[in-house]
Amino acid sequence: MTPKRIIAVLTMLASTTTAPQALGQSSPYPGYDPAELFGYEIDVRETDNKRIAERALRAVKRARETAEEVKMVFGANRFHFVALKQDSMDMVAPELAKRENDVSRLQAAIESSALFYTAMRSEGVAARDVIAAELADGESGLSSEKRVTIYLAP
Repeated sequence: MTPKRIIAVLTMLASTTTAPQALGQSSPYPGYDPAELFGYEIDVRETDNKRIAERALRAVKRARETAEEVKMVFGANRFHFVALKQDSMDMVAPELAKRENDVSRLQAAIESSALFYTAMRSEGVAARDVIAAELADGESGLSSEKRVTIYLAP
């Protein structure tokens, strides 16, 4: 083995030893409520309302734009999780099939955001269950602080 390869292998090994410590520090302490830690409310509902299904459909159509917005959200004062029932899901399904890549981008953006990930984890929601999201400005008027509605597949 050449000296350059030996140095490369040693560097790679040394860099991986600090990664678990950094990752461990990024999660909240056990026993702390993430909503209290980040300062947001969480509301969870299951609904079969036609108006909700129409809002979910509009949100699916905007999945690509929402994925980009999620990357810029630094604060949220409310997370509202809406679990769609099968009747509502049937209304959304054709558009969901057309925008599968956009929804995947949204799921990845949500999962990579500490704020979104922590809120979802506290409610036992997985990113793969997310079909759409709506972001509205919070009471403060700051564009980085939002009221978030996340639509979930049944």
